Amino acid sequence: MWTVQSWYREAYEQAKAQPQQRERAEHILRTYMAAMPGESRESVGRMLADYNKQRLAAAPDYGAYPELRGMPELIAAGWKGARDGGEMDDAQAAVNAGGLYYYHRELSGGLAKQAAHCSVVYFHTSDHGALLGVNLDTVPSEPYGPPIWPLMNEHLVSGGVSSGVFLDEESPEIFPAPVFKLVARYCRTTEEAVEILTRYNLFWGPGNFLIADRNGNVAMIEKSACRIGVRWSRDGFGFVTAMTAEYPTMNAYLADRRAASVEARGLPNPCADTRYWDAQDNRRGIMNRLIAEAKKAPTLEAMRGIMQYRGEDGVVCDNGDVLFPGDPPIEFTIKTDIVCLSEARAQWWTRDNETGTPSWENQRPDIKYKDVLSWP
Repeated sequence: MWTVQSWYREAYEQAKAQPQQRERAEHILRTYMAAMPGESRESVGRMLADYNKQRLAAAPDYGAYPELRGMPELIAAGWKGARDGGEMDDAQAAVNAGGLYYYHRELSGGLAKQAAHCSVVYFHTSDHGALLGVNLDTVPSEPYGPPIWPLMNEHLVSGGVSSGVFLDEESPEIFPAPVFKLVARYCRTTEEAVEILTRYNLFWGPGNFLIADRNGNVAMIEKSACRIGVRWSRDGFGFVTAMTAEYPTMNAYLADRRAASVEARGLPNPCADTRYWDAQDNRRGIMNRLIAEAKKAPTLEAMRGIMQYRGEDGVVCDNGDVLFPGDPPIEFTIKTDIVCLSEARAQWWTRDNETGTPSWENQRPDIKYKDVLSWP
């Protein structure tokens, strides 16, 4: 049973164990301050705290969303627990609670480029059992921690990336529904998870999201603020990667929004942005090919080869590459995790910012997980 005390305690313990949660809040706070010149750190924090209160008071239709009954009190307790456990100040706590929601909805005009892009790959079977690969593609200053255990509950494993929809539609719902906590509580199969994620479509995203169950059913979700496309894999292999879409209607919507943003900003076509989008679409094609090959003999090494791929036809693992003379560099893959779910351990690699050593050349000591249920 969920209680105010249980939500407080869970958030407290998580924030205490993961100091990068506070570091990430500070990182996002700097993003807000850069977008709001003239505002102080404290005034930004107050503004975000007020906005969080507005969202919490925006009660949804409990007939359509019965799982949210009593949720405002639980969410508030979780926010307080994270603040206390992470030893956050007022501004950090406000950002930790609301993230970049206000930034994308109120400040960017739908034209802000999302900062973290990433890829997620799932193998239900391999020479080391089930595997989940995750790339964090962002700026070198992005805070991060060691790989976390990625199970939502004992039945579901998941991972998500950004979708990068410019000039997106605006959801009529602003209540901060904890959609993924609802999935973890109520769902035991991928189909059940997709039902909640679809019914709560207006409360989460945009983003691309992968979820798999113990039977190897994989859903690959591509989502804007108000639209959703779900691709299925029944053979236990799947992936999502950022800033691109394969589901037909989502692919068409993404292309339309890209074209509209180029026109709105008065940019030529082609330009740095169109070349960047082409590279993300190309990455999706590369990953489709690599995973199709890996299915024939799935191994841990094959997973590593996908996550750290850099070839003449493009890259999955970024390193601030310049796509065209004069274009700005793209992201860096500052971290690659491969979680060996059946062995309760993870391999990981990180970029060394001091020396400039790319992530694929800097493997870290394996993480061994304790007190977890192995998978599948």
